Amino acid sequence: MCNPLALGIAAGGATAVTGIMQQNRQHRAQVDAVNRSNAIARQKYINDITISAYNDQRKGEVFTAQLQADAASRTAFYRQKELNQIEANRASESAQQELREKITESLFSSQENLAKSIQAQGTTLASGQQAGQSMMLTLDQAERELGFAQAQLDASVFDSTKAYGIKQFGVNLDQFSSDVSAYNRITTSAPMAPTASFKTIRPIKQEPPRKPSILGPLLSGFTAGVTTGYGVKAALKTS
Repeated sequence: MCNPLALGIAAGGATAVTGIMQQNRQHRAQVDAVNRSNAIARQKYINDITISAYNDQRKGEVFTAQLQADAASRTAFYRQKELNQIEANRASESAQQELREKITESLFSSQENLAKSIQAQGTTLASGQQAGQSMMLTLDQAERELGFAQAQLDASVFDSTKAYGIKQFGVNLDQFSSDVSAYNRITTSAPMAPTASFKTIRPIKQEPPRKPSILGPLLSGFTAGVTTGYGVKAALKTS
């Protein structure tokens, strides 16, 4: 007849083996779950870094294009200002030249009038006319004619000078208007430097669970087997 205790221990051993196998399956499942979670987290980390790098590169390219467009727009503005200044200088020089020519013409006319007056007075004095009121009137008339002619020349120079001032004001006004128009054609504003993406946080690697000891299932199986063996033995004695 088989020993009930030995049978119980054998059954406990089978239970222990089953427990160890189940424990190993659970451990492998837990390790696989941790490894899978770590792999997903690492892949997400790599994807986030790639996306951030791409976004930063695109922001840099857009910023560079904005800088180039702004530089080109402002370069065009300053070139137009130079052209406006050249045109203003040309118009101002033309107006000054007209004034200088008018003043030169007036000076020559003044000298010519003076020469004519002196000649007229000389003719009167050389005419043998008896000195007296008649001669003085003739000489005074020559002086008056000279004064009148000079007054006309002075008035003409004054008017020319005033006309020059008006032309110069118009030149300055045209230049200012052209500069404002050139400035308004600036289509961009100084761009703001983009900010880099936040640093991607490296995921914390989860450690897999340690392999459980087989001591627990062995003790449980042995205890259950012995308990079962003694229980069967006691039942047989009472029967």
